[in-house]
Amino acid sequence: MDSIFYQPSEAWVGDVIPFFHKGTYYLYYLHDPRKVPDRFAENTTWHLVTTDDFVHFDYKGISLFPGGLDKSNRDIFTGSVIQDANGRFHAFYTGFNENIQVDGRPIQVVMKAVSDDLLSWQTEEDFILRPDQSRYGLYDWRDPYVFWNDRDQSYWMLVTTRLKDYPLKQGGCIGLCKSIDLRNWQYCDAFYNPTMYETLECPEVFQEGEWWYLVFSTFTDRFTTHYRMARDLAGPWVIPEQDTFDARACYAIKTASDGLKRFGFGWIPTKSGFSDWGQWDWGGTLVIHEIFADPDSGILKVRKPESYSISTPAKSVLELASVSHCIVERVGPKVILKTENMGGALLAEINSDFRFACKLDILTPNSGFGLAIHTDKNFEDGYFFKFDIKHNRIAFDLWPRQNQGNYQWQKGGDRPFLVELERYLPLKVGQSLEIVVVKNDSACVLYVNDEIALSTRMYNHRGGYIGIYVIQGQLGLEQYQLEH
Repeated sequence: MDSIFYQPSEAWVGDVIPFFHKGTYYLYYLHDPRKVPDRFAENTTWHLVTTDDFVHFDYKGISLFPGGLDKSNRDIFTGSVIQDANGRFHAFYTGFNENIQVDGRPIQVVMKAVSDDLLSWQTEEDFILRPDQSRYGLYDWRDPYVFWNDRDQSYWMLVTTRLKDYPLKQGGCIGLCKSIDLRNWQYCDAFYNPTMYETLECPEVFQEGEWWYLVFSTFTDRFTTHYRMARDLAGPWVIPEQDTFDARACYAIKTASDGLKRFGFGWIPTKSGFSDWGQWDWGGTLVIHEIFADPDSGILKVRKPESYSISTPAKSVLELASVSHCIVERVGPKVILKTENMGGALLAEINSDFRFACKLDILTPNSGFGLAIHTDKNFEDGYFFKFDIKHNRIAFDLWPRQNQGNYQWQKGGDRPFLVELERYLPLKVGQSLEIVVVKNDSACVLYVNDEIALSTRMYNHRGGYIGIYVIQGQLGLEQYQLEH
């Protein structure tokens, strides 16, 4: 099976800067070599991979070369790429040098490079854009996103920054600058000021149909990528009921479109010690979702890219590797699990790389059901995508949750799942769920009903089985496909 989730050799993927041009997606990304243990996003610059199918990636090497030890672009962070009316490409990016400080704190600046082919870039050394300190604070000024505003007949730049003299958790905003030549920029009042975040990283706007969408990522109330909706670029920006694309394990999503479909490019973070019990790191593995708008509500939804589809035909007669603590009935092509307690069925053995699809039917009220991955024959250890019909959510869990302590109860029972890996999904009796799981090494993504995604890491368990389970109720399995 192809390695779907791209990761460079001996390095990690940070923020992605996607750009579509003539049938190819150019995926610039922050290349994090992690030269010093427990230090992240240092010695970063833009590297490039290209793809036209999100399965095969062509690594092109370094795109933006960093400056010297005394230059503002010693480290290069996130930005954007735009093509001007004459066909030339402009990359706006964040320059950072921890040794260039004001009042003992390092500052960030916006810098610029140009290219004629999207492969070779030349930094314009005399271009440095710093914040307007009458409006914005000095120390956060990064992630420039540049686009052409046809109605205003000018280029607009959105910038991650902070309002001057605001409280820490309320001052984060998206700043705005305007230009007619991509070189001389006029400072403007904030584009979006929600007064509820410390920072709004990787901002971006795009239009689909009658709606404008504003995308940004935060790490204060929770680590995730949010979006807002508006009928007009000037706002007001509405918070939709489900305003995220994924959960904790997919960050800094930025999008690009080929004119027909739009895709979101983020990264699944590693965990310290490459263990399920470690803390989430910065940077990791590239992950790609297709993002589309509901035609009626305009709400954005997430589904797998078409290239992730499984070529192996669905089984006409469902095979079960084993059954535990439940009654199994076969009704035509469907398998029904019935139990008054907790019971499940193992479907097949799996390895570290696989794609899996199935259809689950919620036949009766129940106290929970789900999918087990890399589990043992008794459903004891492994990973579990839990569907909670009482609380309308999907959550990710694992067992064991931590090292066993000295006492029997010291095993992580104070949290019923990984609370940062939870998605809202309305569930009801009679509903059918189309499930797709894509796993490559330790990176894994669950897609449900062409509607939501939930990414995670799976380090500690390899091999074992994939299976389904239900608690006090009946669950139907109509079909499944498995491809290694």
